[in-house]
Amino acid sequence: MSNPELLAQLRQLSRAEKFQMMQFLTAELAKEEGITLGNEPAEIIGAVHTSNGAAEQLMQLLEIEQKQTQNV
Repeated sequence: MSNPELLAQLRQLSRAEKFQMMQFLTAELAKEEGITLGNEPAEIIGAVHTSNGAAEQLMQLLEIEQKQTQNV
């Protein structure tokens, strides 16, 4: 499936399904970066679900998690 096809499919998802995709992609990116999120992706997505600054909050949480992982 090409990017334009994938984006067209994603646009058709409900709001909840889009957040599930964000959760999945966040977990995949974290895995690739060697960041262990445990059960937190669901909590992160739940926390930012209705927030106007969701992207900023998500980045802050990921940065905190990365710093904690580096300090271990």
